Amino acid sequence: MVQAQRGLFQQTGPGRRPGPGRAVGGPAMASVLSGPAVQALFGARLPVLQAGMGGVAQPELAAAVCEAGGFGMIGLYRHEEGEICELLARTAALTPARFGVNFVPFVLDAEQLLGRLACLADRPERPVVTFFGLPQARVLRSLPAGMDYGAQVGSREDLDAAFDAGLRFGVLQTVEAGGHHLGALTRARALDQADQLLAGGRMVFLSGGISNAAELRLALDAGYAGALCGTVFAATEESAAHARYKQAIVDARPDDTVVTDRFSIGWHTHRHRVIRNRSCDGDLSAGVIGFAHYFGKRYPILRYSVAVPTAQTEGQIEDMALYCGTSCKDTHAVRTVRQVLADLTS
Repeated sequence: MVQAQRGLFQQTGPGRRPGPGRAVGGPAMASVLSGPAVQALFGARLPVLQAGMGGVAQPELAAAVCEAGGFGMIGLYRHEEGEICELLARTAALTPARFGVNFVPFVLDAEQLLGRLACLADRPERPVVTFFGLPQARVLRSLPAGMDYGAQVGSREDLDAAFDAGLRFGVLQTVEAGGHHLGALTRARALDQADQLLAGGRMVFLSGGISNAAELRLALDAGYAGALCGTVFAATEESAAHARYKQAIVDARPDDTVVTDRFSIGWHTHRHRVIRNRSCDGDLSAGVIGFAHYFGKRYPILRYSVAVPTAQTEGQIEDMALYCGTSCKDTHAVRTVRQVLADLTS
């Protein structure tokens, strides 16, 4: 068990094992807090990281998560340096808390990624940097000093490689996750093999379908530092997801999701979990089905595009990539970030 990284249970009530920390709430309530190492690195009171989802994770969502006690992140995907600076400034104006950014190495070459990292190193915000997948070896050898880095991966081998490269934390993704998949590990296996995966006191968060306090506690009991969640935050009021996309998550159940390679225009290397729709079920023309407005530009969206529908998207929303994990099982309404975090940690 990796005691140094575990969350702290604040518990009361008959039949509950005592945990470190003070008791909170009434006789049948329990709260979960971040362990000391997580609080020191992220400044987060709660051991929940919000996934840096492209398009969906904008400053308003990241700041709301930080303000509610979790750790929020902006999804940077293909953003250019000027746009990144604007997003950082907007987030910092909404919260004094530390926040993070997320890059996708699969859609940027080494020069592009290193240029963006150098830009971050000169910024006063100094966000925590996460990578969705391991960056190229050249990038890992040339990371700018003075920042904290982590990576989301889908296998033990990539987790080992991330820590061997000197990254401070890892996120282990399982197949229950929505969006692009980095491996084939199930959450049950990740829990069963925690002693091997977390050897040496490594700070690792678990990701994939975690949507309630019982599932978070199982991860913490196994030794994980906490959870990284995406779908439950995509369906919040503060999320930049399109309103019809949020409602689709609310209406979906795990059996309504499918792992496919259909939405590969713009990112063809990984299969992804989405809500099944017409684009999944038939070979339809890959023509323009909508447009996205972002940073003053209008972008066409093709059927089978990787693009997620946001509040700035128009067109056939229900036919676009509706990324969704099995955590939709506990998403019964569009809620605030604060309500989601309360349900995850109470």
